[in-house]
Amino acid sequence: LKDLKANKLRKANPMKEKINRMGISVSKKNGGAVKRNRAKRIIREAYRQIENERPLKKGNLIVILAREGIKLGLPTVSMEEAIVAAGELLRDLGYVDDDYIPAMIRRNEEASVYMGLGLAIPHGTEDAKRDVKRSGIIVMQYPDGVEFNGGTAQLVIGIAGVGDEHLEILGQITEAVTEEEILEELKKTTDVDYVLNTFTN
Repeated sequence: LKDLKANKLRKANPMKEKINRMGISVSKKNGGAVKRNRAKRIIREAYRQIENERPLKKGNLIVILAREGIKLGLPTVSMEEAIVAAGELLRDLGYVDDDYIPAMIRRNEEASVYMGLGLAIPHGTEDAKRDVKRSGIIVMQYPDGVEFNGGTAQLVIGIAGVGDEHLEILGQITEAVTEEEILEELKKTTDVDYVLNTFTN
């Protein structure tokens, strides 16, 4: 994702070079602190190897979409239940605190998080930024749809962004699903790897 904080970071960088920032979150379901820290080290090392093997564009915000953050083939629920489920998954993966979840509901009450074309992107209110630990996204697929204000969503993508990073994440999601064929496949696929590749390529 294009990093809106790149210029600010360059001021603190004596080499005046653009850098990439990466946020990594590992769920407690993977074990204790030792195991989670080991997983983070492995991911960082994998990224370093990729960066060494091929040139990567600098000045980006790198958000890791965890396999655990993708839930496919979910049964239809109410709009509020879908938002809460998205918030709970963001919390369970270590992106947000508990208080972020009711803020997601309030945000939808202020203005519908339904984006159109079967896509809803629930996120917290402006004052809920303090409840965000690190930026991240989750993807929940409801093949039969969830009724939101404004339309029926088969895809519910929950997001959390530190500072203004949610704007960057929203832009990246929009870019990823611009092609109608890809969006339609995301609504019905049973392949987690397809979802991962869509949002990480």
